[in-house]
Amino acid sequence: MIRRLRHTRRGAFLGGLLSLTTAATALAGCATPPSGLTPSAGSSPPAAPSPSTVGQAPVLLPGGWQVIAMDDRVLDRARNVYVPGVLPRHAMLAPNGLRYAVTGEDPQVVEIAGGKATRLNQAPALSLRLDPWSPDGDRLVVTTSRKEPFAMGFAVIDVASGKASVHWVDRSRHDCSQCSFVFTRDGKEIAMAVANRAGGEAAELVASVQLFDATTGVPTRSLPIKAMPDSPFAWSPDGRQVIARPDGLRREYQVVDTRTGEAKPFPHAAVWATADALLAEAQGRVLTLRPDGYVAAEVALAPGLVGPVAFGPPAP
Repeated sequence: MIRRLRHTRRGAFLGGLLSLTTAATALAGCATPPSGLTPSAGSSPPAAPSPSTVGQAPVLLPGGWQVIAMDDRVLDRARNVYVPGVLPRHAMLAPNGLRYAVTGEDPQVVEIAGGKATRLNQAPALSLRLDPWSPDGDRLVVTTSRKEPFAMGFAVIDVASGKASVHWVDRSRHDCSQCSFVFTRDGKEIAMAVANRAGGEAAELVASVQLFDATTGVPTRSLPIKAMPDSPFAWSPDGRQVIARPDGLRREYQVVDTRTGEAKPFPHAAVWATADALLAEAQGRVLTLRPDGYVAAEVALAPGLVGPVAFGPPAP
């Protein structure tokens, strides 16, 4: 799973990818759709690419990471080639590479193997402002709300079973502005930015980051960081640092110590490939950065890229 690396809200996503030839779990194949997901009518499997449409070999990056998507091309790790015509412009590719989420008026999850689409029942209340996928690509976290009585919270959807668990946030204790949620790197907790209202409507400032248990929804701990991460892989492997935005309305990033809250400017949206190497995309190049922001290496991608560029960790 995926930023801003041309984040999927503008057509990008960061995440991992397993072999696209692996049989995906057919969410829409049940006679009785499970709660949280329902089959989407009118979907049809995409045509299998011919050998002449298969692209170049994968781009290898530090820590065994790879470029797993470029424009509409997705990496098929079984054949070590990019397959074109797979990824829609505003799709959010799951870290396991088996499916992607599509936002908008009709949010869906689409299986890459076979093209089966499954509608998310939370629409139209759900919001996917951040990377919604768990680091293993098996769950989604989405913002949800109800009118009577009014409440705001998050829903965790298990993609295999289709079951959705909804957890309401006590906003008297944990005030939020955008009220968006993202998994931590280990997938055990959900992060939400507590609002700092000092900037008024001109800013989306962060007072702290509140974590919730991803299974029970119970508040677990508060982190003294005044910025919000975009994805699970914005957290360092040991969880002690995070790349995050201090203002949700600006594309400026910091590297923040999650224990002390100490923050320093960071030049790009980035994911942690290893403990001392981060990856970012900039103008058709993949940058390898140190935690201090120094660019240690760069790799040029295909010219003329206008769509998503995504990175993925090694396949298990």
